[in-house]
Amino acid sequence: MDKKLKKQIYFCTAFYFIFFGALMITGTFFDLEIDKALFNYQNTFGVFMENFGMYPMFILPVLAYSTLIASYHPIDDAFDIAQSLFPFFSYLRKNRITYYFCFVLLHLLYAFFIYKAFQSSNDFLNIFMGGIFGYNLQDLLVNAGWTKGLAIFMWTLLRIAFVLVFVFFFRRVDEKYKKALEFTAVAGLALYYGGDLINYIKAYFHRIRFREMIAYSHGLINSEGWTSRGNADIPRQWIESTDFSAFNRWYRVGNDMGVYSEPTSFPSGHTSAAAFTMLLALLFSKCRALNKYFVLAFSAGFIYTLSMGISRLIRGAHYLTDISAGAIIIFAMMLLIVEIMNIIERKAKLNVNI
Repeated sequence: MDKKLKKQIYFCTAFYFIFFGALMITGTFFDLEIDKALFNYQNTFGVFMENFGMYPMFILPVLAYSTLIASYHPIDDAFDIAQSLFPFFSYLRKNRITYYFCFVLLHLLYAFFIYKAFQSSNDFLNIFMGGIFGYNLQDLLVNAGWTKGLAIFMWTLLRIAFVLVFVFFFRRVDEKYKKALEFTAVAGLALYYGGDLINYIKAYFHRIRFREMIAYSHGLINSEGWTSRGNADIPRQWIESTDFSAFNRWYRVGNDMGVYSEPTSFPSGHTSAAAFTMLLALLFSKCRALNKYFVLAFSAGFIYTLSMGISRLIRGAHYLTDISAGAIIIFAMMLLIVEIMNIIERKAKLNVNI
């Protein structure tokens, strides 16, 4: 990695943390006032980002597993990597029984990648088609009069085709990009599964959303007494007659009082999902052919993350500290994962940046 790229990475990383850190400090004192100023529940941008803005995270597993399938390594290449990390693999390689045992394990691993890619395609297509049409292809065909068996068959074909498109695309990618793509895919999957930390934090802090307090104060509740917004509008003028006594600072554990159905405000899951676009900057930093566009890739991810955060404030779904924490946590996790992978890369002498 050249000095210019290193400086860009250090500067961009510092800028990211300073920017969102400053927002975190500001929100600590003015969270409620900021939401009151920005709230516009039916704002088109806010609605769109709430419905579709998390797609970068949803499609990540399909892309990552497809990349790993396309980056198939023969058993001898796998042994070369394993030996550089664990010298005892040389003994396993020399023994015929252990050699073929490792051969089977390697291909079971790739079978697992295929299974997970296929499974992830189901999750993504369900979310995507559900957001566009309200139903997935299987349900659309059944509603159109097709038999359930034939509808399932067509849905399965669509999922297989969806994965194969990505696998064939990544297979045809120029060699100068493949190692960086594989590195980013592994980092992305680690971040994806590690991102569950956000949900654990949500469950602990139990913070009430801004719009939930407005909804409850104006009778948007279900038969059990819990807030239920449904498709109802929440006009800005309702703010003036809302009881905000359930509001609490981000560092205090909230109380849903048995009436608020979404005490999951801190940190913002949507903003966390948007921050997955920072993986694009990682890809560009690890591929020498793309290094010159690193700042552009970083800027794209940063702007998308910030835009998502702003949309969450407009919708009254989160506070400034919520979106700041979501952005910071995911980016920090990505840096930690990358640093661990860099250590492994150096030890194995993989030289990803080519």
